[in-house]
Amino acid sequence: MKIKPFKLERYYTLHEHSAKYSLCNSDCEAMTIADLLSLENGAKEAFGNTWLGYTHTQGSPELRRDITSIYSKITAEDVIVCTGAQEPIFLFSHAVLNSDDEVIVQTPCYQSLQSVPESIGCKVLSWHVRYEKNVPCFDIEALKKMITNKTKVIYLNAPHNPTGFLFTREEQQAIIELARINNIIIFCDEVYRELEHKPSFAIPAFADAYENGVSIGVMSKAYGLPGLRIGWLATKNQSILEKVAILKEYTTICNAGPSEFLAGVALRNRHAILDRNLKIIQDNLPLYDTFFKKYADLFSWYKPNAGPIAFVKMHFDTNDMDFAEQVLKEKSVLILPSGVYDFNGYFRIGFGRQKTPEALEQFESFVLENLMGK
Repeated sequence: MKIKPFKLERYYTLHEHSAKYSLCNSDCEAMTIADLLSLENGAKEAFGNTWLGYTHTQGSPELRRDITSIYSKITAEDVIVCTGAQEPIFLFSHAVLNSDDEVIVQTPCYQSLQSVPESIGCKVLSWHVRYEKNVPCFDIEALKKMITNKTKVIYLNAPHNPTGFLFTREEQQAIIELARINNIIIFCDEVYRELEHKPSFAIPAFADAYENGVSIGVMSKAYGLPGLRIGWLATKNQSILEKVAILKEYTTICNAGPSEFLAGVALRNRHAILDRNLKIIQDNLPLYDTFFKKYADLFSWYKPNAGPIAFVKMHFDTNDMDFAEQVLKEKSVLILPSGVYDFNGYFRIGFGRQKTPEALEQFESFVLENLMGK
């Protein structure tokens, strides 16, 4: 397999743990094992008695049952537990795609949604974001024109990373109808589901809404537990699920028992975790509102309806990769340049972490020292 280097992950590998401040994290605030276990009576003792043998390839029945609580139609038999979100993206693509297939990818995107199908030999078409008065949108008529008789999969991300965009229910249904008519699978990265800023913004999971919909979730983002390395794929299409399970026997085989146990505790108590993370987001958003009003000549942003991330447009003539490097060098503040998405003139910010105010303060000091008057 020939595959491109993963620009975003390489950027984080090089800088995430050396930067003193981060302004671009895509996950929410993490917690300790002790804090997680404290959410459920008896969890600490049960965790100490967790068996360290091999686990089920599909994931423990108990964890799969807990995962179904975030869906309306998905059952435990419709879920396979994987390592993070990267593994189900990789396994799904190899399970269903052939070299002569075409796929459509909502872009900018998490690179593996493009690069893995490319490595298989697929023709990859990009359904690009369009900004109208600084608001991101995805033109469904444009999507319709991209579909051919070779289109096998439409890859989506809802809520969308990095723009913060989320489809309305009407837009979601229009996409499903396009896919249904053309017998196309919809694969949706839904790692920010349940982190809508208001309940009215929520839309169904694609695995619930469409018979050939495939949803992936993960403990890393909305729940702030990336250290567990637990994700999953959910679909009512049993043929897809079986093919993914067979391929998983060539990758991780099964998941870590302690991680599965802790993920179950988190999901059974997810409303407490989500309430905490949404409060952090709601506390941080006004700080960005104030900042971007103050420096409107330099930056603009779309304030999203869901998730802990957004894209910021730069209104000055500096390469975004160079700008991010300068901020990191002078203030040890990590921002994510849009160049890692092959998209120019933006950078990604995050607001799901408790230390966002300190990071934003350092970033503002950089702006005052380097950009005022530009």
